[in-house]
Order: sequence, then structure tokens, then C-alpha cells
Amino acid sequence: MRPRARDADHTELGRKLLTLPRLNAWGAFLTAHKALENILSRELESACGLPLTWFDALAQLRMAPAQRLTMGQLASALLFSKSGLTRLIDRMVQAGLVQRLARPGDRRSLHIALTDAGEHKYRQALPIHLDHVKRYFAAYIEDDEAPAVESALMRMANAVRRESGL
Repeated sequence: MRPRARDADHTELGRKLLTLPRLNAWGAFLTAHKALENILSRELESACGLPLTWFDALAQLRMAPAQRLTMGQLASALLFSKSGLTRLIDRMVQAGLVQRLARPGDRRSLHIALTDAGEHKYRQALPIHLDHVKRYFAAYIEDDEAPAVESALMRMANAVRRESGL
């Protein structure tokens, strides 16, 4: 079977995109991400008894208007499937950090809202999180580099969201 022109175009594009500098940057990105995730997760658990995914959910709710989001909004913000988010929220409700609230005018839809205990836990964990941002990210990126880094990472995140449906 002969390759179609479209396949050949895709292969050529792949060769142009997968340059050694880009592959090296990809490897460095994955290594940094995994290392940062591991250390922050370990330290949040140790200091606050808070898993990193829980902190991420609390942070999204804390920044939201009225400190509440729909399940769909929270799933999108966290890049979770709806079933994965349901399991996470079940555990966080049991821990008293969030609550499910009926949406006014739509009994089928729920808001997830931060509780006072969730606010307290978020405030306890935030200094640890910010310390990590300073030590492991801000210390290595100059102010004039930050917009380019942000732009590249947002393009990647948006492409993944589009292609994965998350």
C-alpha cells in the first residue's frame, strides 16, 4: 500500500517539528513537571494532610465567583473527566472541605462550593504552594521570559483540551 500525499505531508511536518532542541525541551518539561508535582504533593500531604489534587480543586473554587462552580466548570478547570471529578468531590465532601448545592432554578444541576473548613485548609496550604512557586519556578524565569513561557504552555494546554475533550 502506497502512502497517501496527506500521510507524506504529515510525516514531513513531524520531521520538521521534532527537532533535537524541541525534543530536549519536551524532556526537560516532563522531568520538571514530575519533580515539581512529586515534591509539592509530598509536602502538602505532610504539612496539611491535603492531596495536591484537592489543593487544585480548592484553589479553583477559591478563585471562582462566590467560591462555587458547576461540576462541568470544575472538571474543565482541573482537566478531569466528570466521573473522575465525582469521585474526587465525594471524598472532599466527606472531609467537609466542599459541599454540593442545588443551583437555583435547575434542580438537576449542582454547584460545588467551598466550605469554611475548605477555606481554612486552602489558607493553610497556600503558603506552601507559593513557596514552591517562588523556589522552583519564579527563581528560574526572568520577568521578560515569563510571557513567552506562559504563551507556549497555554498553547499546549489549549491544544490538549481541544483534542481530548476535557
